[in-house]
Formats: sequence, structure tokens, C-alpha cells
Amino acid sequence: MQKSTFFLSSILAASIFLTVACNKYYKATKTEHPTALGKKVDSLANQNRYFILRSGTDAYRMSKLVLSEDRKSLKCVLAPLPENHQLHLSNGRNGNMKYIPKLNDGAVLNEVHLFVKNPDSINIGSYTLDLSTVEKIEVITKDTKRTTNSYVIGALGYTVGALAVVGIIVALTKSSCPFVSPYNNNEFSLQGEIYGGAIYPQLSRDDYMPLRMQPTPNGTLQLKISNELKERQYTDFADLIVVTHDKNTKVLSDEKGNLYAIKKPQSPLDARMGNGQDALAPLMQKDDNSILYFDDTLATNANNFVITEFDKPVDARKVKLVLAIKNSYWLDYLYGEMAKGFGSYYPTFIKKQNKTPVSKLLHWAKDQQLPLTVSIEKNAAWEKVAEVTTIGPLATREIVVPVDVSNIKGNSIKIKLSSGFMFWEIDYAAIDFSEEKDFTVESVSPSVATDETGKNVLPVLMKKDGVYLEQPVPGNNVTLEYKCKQQRPNESRSYILHTRGYYTHVRDYKGAPNITFLNQFKKPNGFPAFSVELYKKFSKTSMASLALQ
Repeated sequence: MQKSTFFLSSILAASIFLTVACNKYYKATKTEHPTALGKKVDSLANQNRYFILRSGTDAYRMSKLVLSEDRKSLKCVLAPLPENHQLHLSNGRNGNMKYIPKLNDGAVLNEVHLFVKNPDSINIGSYTLDLSTVEKIEVITKDTKRTTNSYVIGALGYTVGALAVVGIIVALTKSSCPFVSPYNNNEFSLQGEIYGGAIYPQLSRDDYMPLRMQPTPNGTLQLKISNELKERQYTDFADLIVVTHDKNTKVLSDEKGNLYAIKKPQSPLDARMGNGQDALAPLMQKDDNSILYFDDTLATNANNFVITEFDKPVDARKVKLVLAIKNSYWLDYLYGEMAKGFGSYYPTFIKKQNKTPVSKLLHWAKDQQLPLTVSIEKNAAWEKVAEVTTIGPLATREIVVPVDVSNIKGNSIKIKLSSGFMFWEIDYAAIDFSEEKDFTVESVSPSVATDETGKNVLPVLMKKDGVYLEQPVPGNNVTLEYKCKQQRPNESRSYILHTRGYYTHVRDYKGAPNITFLNQFKKPNGFPAFSVELYKKFSKTSMASLALQ
């Protein structure tokens, strides 16, 4: 048995005989001679950002920030800058905006740097910063594109140059679903996919994707939905759910769109893989680039699982399990390998599948352990709570799984997360025991919808009516604009994109179908068993040679 592997940019366990040249990068979004600086500082402070004052080669930690009523000065306490926040002083590892989480570099991702020139005096302790002296702000965030490029270049074992994320997905997975890029941090940033796995018209489903957004200069909220792969994509509607709530909470949804206020999520006390190996560390913090990949510690049915244990308050009844998860690139690769088995028969197969009852399609998916199954231990037995639908491999998504613990005896809660072999990745797990908080919800339909040619496509996206926006070829995209009430200074907002749709793959396989190969997928657990088989093949063969076949 081999140990599980915890790191962001590997799609296989470390036992594969392959060196993955993976680097992790951050970026600094600069604002030169910023206007409305007080408002920006207030917004960043409300995000619990780590502020650093820069003057020449000197740098100081800024804490206990208090903005003046006229927003022209900032009171704070200055202290020497801790070592784990000095990475950006030299622009990252080797001056290349690179960070290494294992060396405690991850703190850089939460930083805001204020650059001042020739202040009268800077002293440790209480300090008042005249904001008119600030020449530049740098807000540090993860450079997802550059990091992902590094991952795929290493994984495929050949030089592909400065590929965009889109090219990377094509090269490695050869399938996905519609990409969503909201306007945030002064740019449209790719944040994930919608209605993953809905690859037939009858599987068209509602999807609720949390977004990070900020208003554009004209005050509206905008996002893009795009087709970047060999697919035909169909979107029925695209409403933006705007949730206004207290600053000390955030609001997330479950798979059905029910909303939950999250205030004090509690980390697990313990987490163990199937072989008993400690798996706690990767689950403790979201977006820390430490992800739990299920390994080859297998049960007889090619099932991976991790058991988490949480403290249980005496009065706990209904709790909120918070997960940050995504599907693995490995799962996408597996599906592509299976599809190749149909050869030139593939279009005919798809036509038949389009007439297959939904119940039969879903039954097959469950038999193959495609959903992430959430179970709770009751009376020494596991009781299924939920089966989370596939969401795609592009980005982790935070979701809530409501769990009834009223009949759980004792002072702990045990929850098992399980799936087929290496189908899912888990970035974070916690339970929120807090009572529901008040929040207001506004569902906003787009006021503008323009495709890549400038055509108005708003009428087909205004309501759930079975009339779809069709995006049949790569390069199709639609830019959506939403108008909502102005946010008040003492409020926070969460955004959730509510869509419905499906997509179909476009493939041109050659040759006769491999009937013997395909018959294995008719049996329960045939697909995860294939995953194990291919994994073992990878462990003996160069990944690059296989991926390029």
C-alpha cells in the first residue's frame, strides 16, 4: 500500500515515476497614485487583509487599523514585519513571484502593501498615516493561470510555452463544462465551471456557484460564460443571487440552492484515510494549496474514503458541514479514455444516450461511485446523508451539506467522505454549529447580455423556460451585466450564480468500438476499477507518453 499525497499540483500520487515540475505563483495587483484611497483601504480591511507599510527598504506590520471619518488618514500600530510576511519584499522566491507553501510562504496571499515616499517619520508603535502620501497599493492574490501552466507543463513532460488555462485543460483533460469568469480585482477572472457532468439534454440541471465579485467602474456586476473546448453548451438562464449579511458571516448554498449563514466553522479534531493514515492537515484551511487526494489504499470495491471527527456540543441538532471540493483532473482523463473505446460509433452512442431515462443515467453514475458520498456514523453504522454531484476539475467550490446530528450520542460527530478511486479532491472541511443569522436575498436577472459578436442575447437568458442560449463552438462567450442595490458600508455581500443547462462533447474518434473494453463499464464499480487499473499502468509508464497517445 502506498501513502496518500498532499499537494496542489499533482494529479497522481507520488509513487508514479514522474517528476511534475510544479511551481506556485502569486501576483500583485497594483494601483498607482490611487484615488478614493480611503474607501479602498476600508474595503480591504473588512476582508481581514494583512496590511504592510513600505517605505524604501523598510517594511512594517500594520494592525488595529482605524480610518478617520473623512477617510484621509489611517491610525494603526506599527510593528516589525514577521519573517513569514517578508516574501514580497524581494518579489517572491528568486524574485519571480513564486511561493512555496511548505516553507510557510502562503501568508503572502493575504497581504496588502501600502507604499509611501519620504514620510516625516516612521516609528514602531502608534502611528497615523496620511493617505495622501501613499503612492501605490499592491494587493496580493494567487496567480492561478501561471501556477496551472507550471503544473501542466511538468505533468505532460514537454514545453508548451505560456499556455492559457483554456489550453491547459484541452491538453490534459479534453473535456469540461462552461467556464465562468466574474469581474473581480479589476479583471475578469476564471473561477470555475457550471452544471458539471450534465452531458445530455435530459440531465440539464440547476447549478449554484459561489462567486467573488466587485462592481465594475460603472457600478454594475459583470461576468462571462464561455465555451473554450470541443463542446456544445446550452444555458437556460443565469440569475445572480445577491445575499446581504453581517460582516462577520458569509453565506453559502447547498446543492439545491438553500442558503446558510456560516459564522464560526469548526475544524475537525481528526481525519483518517482508509489505511488509518493521518489526513487532518490538508483539511484545516481553505485555499492553502494543500489538498487531500485519495490514494491507492483501496477497499475491494475501488472506493476511497476519509473519516473526519468533530467535537459535538451538547445542544447540537442540525449543523452545517462546509466543504471546499472539486473533481480531479484524473477523473476527466478517465472519462476521455473510456469514450475513446467507442471509436467511430461514438456519435451513435451519444444519440442513444440522449434518449435514455434520467433515472437510468443517474443510477449508472451512483453504481460507478461518481458522486462524493457524505455519510454520518450512527449507532456504529454509516448512514448516507448526501451525494454531491460532480462539479468539474477547474476550481474548488465551497458548498454546504446540512446534517442532522440530533440522534448522535456522545460528544463527537464522525463524517465519512467517499467516492470512486481518485475521483475527488478535498481542500477543506469544517462544521458550523451557529444559529442561522438574518440575511436578505435578491435574485437579479441580467440587464445586459452580449455575445462575442456584440449581439444582444438577453431574451433567451431572462427566465427558466427551456429556451437555451447556444454556444456551439470554442470562442463563444456571453458577457452578462447585473444591476442591484448599492451596498451599505456596514454590510457584506455574497454572490451566487444560479444557472441551468447542459453541454455535449464533440468528438471524432476513429476505428471500430472495443466491445470487450466497454463491457466492463456496464458492471457496478467498473469505472473506479478501471481507474485503479490505469493508475497502476501509470506507475510503470511515463505519464507523458500515455497522455500524448
